Amino acid sequence: MSWTPNVHFKNPDSAVRPTDKEISSRLLAGRVSNTALSIHQARQREGFGVGVPFARPKVAHEHHPHHPPHTHAIEVSDPSLDRSDETAVAINPKNPRNIVAGAASFNGTQFTNTAYVTKDRGLTWKTVTVLTNTDEGAGIAFDDSHNCYYATMQGGFFPVCVVSQDGGLTWSQPAAFGFGDKTAVAARGKIALCGFDRINTEACAFTLDGGLNWTVHDFTDRGIGTAPLVSYDHKHFYIIYAALDNNLKIYASHDQGQTWTGPTTIVAGNAPESAIAGPLSYEGGALTSPGTNVAIDRHGRLHVLYIDSTKRVPMYTSSHDHGATWSNPVNVNPKRAGDIHMWPCLSCTRHGDLQGGSVVYDQTLGKYSILLHLKAEDEDEWKTLEADNGPWSAAGPSPNFRIGFGDYFDCDSLPEFGISVMAWSETVNGQQPWQSWVRIVDRWQWEDERVSSLEAEIEHLTEAFELGELPFPRTDENVAQFNARLEQLRKEQKAAQLTLQKRREANPVPAE
Repeated sequence: MSWTPNVHFKNPDSAVRPTDKEISSRLLAGRVSNTALSIHQARQREGFGVGVPFARPKVAHEHHPHHPPHTHAIEVSDPSLDRSDETAVAINPKNPRNIVAGAASFNGTQFTNTAYVTKDRGLTWKTVTVLTNTDEGAGIAFDDSHNCYYATMQGGFFPVCVVSQDGGLTWSQPAAFGFGDKTAVAARGKIALCGFDRINTEACAFTLDGGLNWTVHDFTDRGIGTAPLVSYDHKHFYIIYAALDNNLKIYASHDQGQTWTGPTTIVAGNAPESAIAGPLSYEGGALTSPGTNVAIDRHGRLHVLYIDSTKRVPMYTSSHDHGATWSNPVNVNPKRAGDIHMWPCLSCTRHGDLQGGSVVYDQTLGKYSILLHLKAEDEDEWKTLEADNGPWSAAGPSPNFRIGFGDYFDCDSLPEFGISVMAWSETVNGQQPWQSWVRIVDRWQWEDERVSSLEAEIEHLTEAFELGELPFPRTDENVAQFNARLEQLRKEQKAAQLTLQKRREANPVPAE
């Protein structure tokens, strides 16, 4: 089903479409996304729009048929596309078997935005062309009424959003929000909130009726890389962004976008760009707020994962009072404090169980990895795991290198404790074209394994003690320390078992 939405601009001047000359002038004066700028420049080249041979061999998808989707990252992009870059992803909360990923692609003659749709939890994927003549990667979100929102930029630097009512197979006509850059979207109920900037003044657009009608609101502060949020009770809207005065900031509305407060500083002194040498220098812009690095739970707590622009490590902060004050930031991956991280993403359940991600570059090995950062609502510590099937090498020395991943990546979690997903773009040899990959994470399985591993460790230590193998040497002091450690493990196992039982009672399996 397709329809043409209505768009209302609070500032009528924002609806005026600038000329190509005016666009070029604004681009020279502001900071813009690498992808949108490179596509804009490509349009000016002689021969653009003429069909060219595909650079990518047309091979079958790598779907690992002998393993469930959650045991591996799987490639979901269409082999007939020349590239699939800046991948986003969302799960349908009413049907967790329905997952939609999206990316910027190129069909041989023009840049397009593509959706990769599964209705069977990742076993098979269908490729759908969402929009043609586009300039940016995907921003994707499901509301609670089966509506899927896809935000991007079309026809130059012009943010738009389209809506699907059938899980990503067909899409509405685009709602156009004027001139701008770097789109992102969040949704709840029948509400969606898109964030973007007008190179570089912050702006947003929202719908209260599933995409039939939109309102566009312009702010006054200058920023790049906007991340929107909608509260579970549908009352509160948030726009979080990297301000050009080197602060991470937030605008808030507590009446569904009618009035706004802010800007309020979240993290002071964190620049939106960072000077990075070597294979990472191409991606030194907009590190702090790519648009997918925020989350909200049903208690109204705001969660932000960002990259420290000096140390280049993933930092987490939260607010319990609608963004007025924020906790002291903590490094979620202290074991790799010496490696450069970038492009954070974040999602959470309604309870506040957090899933984050970042791309890390190991300077010693010269390899990239996709990391998965997890923190349960009842725990204080983060744990970090590899989300990818293995690290891949950076290609070539600067200045002729090509990075091995897209600008940013995305993750999403069901409101209930269950599966979550991550999506990103990568290429194993650092050369274009990139491909879109998805990792489906079964949080229940991991929680079961957490309980089982504690039980196994207690059993092993108890047996070793009875056989006289531990502790060694068997002094009174060592025995006391051993028993204290065993008692602590029993407490952790009991708490983990209790938490798992509470989660099962609070999270009935949704209908599929």
